[in-house]
Amino acid sequence: MNDKIIVKKTRVTLAAVGVSFALAIAGCSSTPVAAPTPYKSANSKAAYGYSSEKLSDNEIQVLFKATDKTPADRVQQYALHRAAEIANSQGFSYLAIVKTNVDKKPILAREIVANNDKVTTFQTDKQCTMSGCDEVAQPMAVPNANDIVKTQINDIYFTIDVKMSNDMTSLGKNAFTVQEILSEPLEPKKIK
Repeated sequence: MNDKIIVKKTRVTLAAVGVSFALAIAGCSSTPVAAPTPYKSANSKAAYGYSSEKLSDNEIQVLFKATDKTPADRVQQYALHRAAEIANSQGFSYLAIVKTNVDKKPILAREIVANNDKVTTFQTDKQCTMSGCDEVAQPMAVPNANDIVKTQINDIYFTIDVKMSNDMTSLGKNAFTVQEILSEPLEPKKIK
């Protein structure tokens, strides 16, 4: 194999390792990522996702915490879907939203900025043996620190108070069918 091809393949491999390393380091940070929040359980008070509180035998409050990179209609859909899951697990067929509330709190978040215009370059060294000298890439290439930046975003706290029942008329004209809500996909359909 040509030595230049080997060096080039080594550089590409090191670039992939470097990007993976940077993302792993970024993932370990306590600073949130400026990205859409998926449908998931919030595993702590500070975490993103849904949480709920029982207000009475047939009333619950659902909170969905998301970044402002998550579309507003998606945040509302996630909260309603979680309310339907709870209603279903408690044996209720219908639910109605009694109250909604939205709060925003500014925070600093990490954002990965990828610049596809420039080719990532790696420092090379000359390695010489008795048969000649070759340029080789450094064993650990990490993307520039400028690839991960801090940016101002808002945390969105969307809360709904929900009343649940097995009698649709007791909830009024704005009642939803639990099964209808649960049958809606959480992610938009992909156009082929």
